[in-house]
Amino acid sequence: MLVLVRNFVPAHEQIISGGWDVAAVAKDSYDLEGKVIGTIGGGRIGQRVLKRCKPFDPMAMLYYDYQAMPADVEKEIGCRRVESLEEMLSLCDVVTINCPLHASTKGLFNKELISHMKDGAWLVNTARGAICVTEDIVEALESGKIRGYGGDVWFPQPAPKDHPWRTMRNKYGGGNAMTPHISGTSIDAQGRYAEGTKNILEVFFSGKQNYRPQDIICINGQYGTKAYGDDKEHKEHQQK
Repeated sequence: MLVLVRNFVPAHEQIISGGWDVAAVAKDSYDLEGKVIGTIGGGRIGQRVLKRCKPFDPMAMLYYDYQAMPADVEKEIGCRRVESLEEMLSLCDVVTINCPLHASTKGLFNKELISHMKDGAWLVNTARGAICVTEDIVEALESGKIRGYGGDVWFPQPAPKDHPWRTMRNKYGGGNAMTPHISGTSIDAQGRYAEGTKNILEVFFSGKQNYRPQDIICINGQYGTKAYGDDKEHKEHQQK
């Protein structure tokens, strides 16, 4: 998010190439302060993203989800729920995608939905690449509908060498903050994964079945929460 909004990549490329043109970078560089930030998905990840944005003093923090956060969590973060995705997009300067990929979210960000975004907004996707339609993102960035797109998720993965997200740019020559899928693969994150796996195995072998909520995906053959998808939609998708 910061890499996009502050226009970091073109600035870094200048230094690598031996250049020094502050004005060229500054003309497309902004602050998070005073901006409206919205997350699609208000679960654990969405909440943590908004908490990390709070010190930057945004004008407002919004979220769209099928269910509301607990009132005390909303108050702590300082955010509010918007029940219409299109309405939230029309209000946000920065949109961050933090929802799972399932039948209802695959291809969610297509040309039609993007049309509801503010002109010149930034879009960050660290959820799943297939939530966004590849060619529609490219068109939106190159046309100026969105000012920047960044994230570490692709469809397909690994991304082919000619994937258009590798080279797309906005009219200022920036707006691309794509990386390989690295967000959850830091050394520290791997330690947390190992600890989580250990916890799941210990609970399983103890027979207590007292799993942490975040470790439960299915219960008796059904999705544990709607966050993972709709069972009816999943069955229909399999039949196709």
